[in-house]
Amino acid sequence: MPVIRQFFRSYFSIIDRYLLREFAVNLLAVTSVLWLIFVATRFARYLAQAAVGNLPSDVIFTLLGYSSLGALSILLPMATFLAVMLGLGRMNADNELTIISVCGISNQRLIRNIVLFSGTIAVFVAILSLWIVPDVLSGRYELEQRAKMSADTSGLLAGSFKESRNGDWTFYSEGLSDDKQSMVNVFIEINRDDKPLIFRAAEGRFDIDSATGNKYLVLSDGFRYEGKAGEMDFIIAEYGTHSFLIEKGEKKQARERQKSLPTQFLWQRGEPRDLAEIQWRFSSAIMTLLLCLLAISLAKTGPRKGRYAGFFPAILVYIIYSNLLGVTRAWVAKGIIAPWLGAIWVHLLIVILLMVMLNRQKIRYHWLQYQQSKETA
Repeated sequence: MPVIRQFFRSYFSIIDRYLLREFAVNLLAVTSVLWLIFVATRFARYLAQAAVGNLPSDVIFTLLGYSSLGALSILLPMATFLAVMLGLGRMNADNELTIISVCGISNQRLIRNIVLFSGTIAVFVAILSLWIVPDVLSGRYELEQRAKMSADTSGLLAGSFKESRNGDWTFYSEGLSDDKQSMVNVFIEINRDDKPLIFRAAEGRFDIDSATGNKYLVLSDGFRYEGKAGEMDFIIAEYGTHSFLIEKGEKKQARERQKSLPTQFLWQRGEPRDLAEIQWRFSSAIMTLLLCLLAISLAKTGPRKGRYAGFFPAILVYIIYSNLLGVTRAWVAKGIIAPWLGAIWVHLLIVILLMVMLNRQKIRYHWLQYQQSKETA
């Protein structure tokens, strides 16, 4: 701490340290609140899944840790934006920005400190989005799938028959293995009018295709009996491995798997949806910087309007910005927009808006000059 304090005292003036400390304290407070809201919501979701038997209760806190760390790349851009808005809004309401301007400190000094603060957070967000978060989400995805398979296996009572809802098949397992991940001495009867099927296996386990999310029942070392008893066309086949498609994967599972793939792998594969995912990860860092610069104009409200007057337009800008990025991500994945354009047009639109808002006094002055010249002509 003394080394850091000495560094800031050597390279930053009092007003610079005051601004950066104001932003940092607000960032810590806002991030903590948003993180607690996210953790509480995700904990309730995992608890509901465990209550109905879709998730073992012993993995809830591990999954919660993965999810909360993976959410930082989404929470930090919004938290940084709100932190700068809170800091500038309070300073504007207390006339501190006016006093700073009267003391001869230019607006460029304020912009420099905001760029320094938001740029540092943007670099951290980029590291999170491109390398750390995909690895964390990959661990969460694998743990979640193993937990669901364990719940499915444990849900089958040993030594009892289980029939499907429509009565098409009947399942029996003698017991579970020592690791509770597979079943031993499995029997399956599939009812068909022409040729009933019977499967017998020494071992059975559930498996999930990581690419598609399809759930399979994999049987090992068994026999397949096809036909009606007593007829001549009875077929007996021995197999080493046989798979049943139990449940088709949902699009949500495919999207979750896409988020957990490493950035380098996505770049090498180079499909439109991969490039859309890479652009989305980069956009989190760019959004952090641009939104904080927009906060300079949004936080400057008129007298007697309060420090929170600019929050409604700020939230509106954030929603529009993030939704445009989400729509563009879907367009790139579907091939509607070329990957080289991608989210660039959204960021350029925000940059144009930013330049207009930062120079609105000059634009208004030149516009009035233009109107006066037209009247005198």
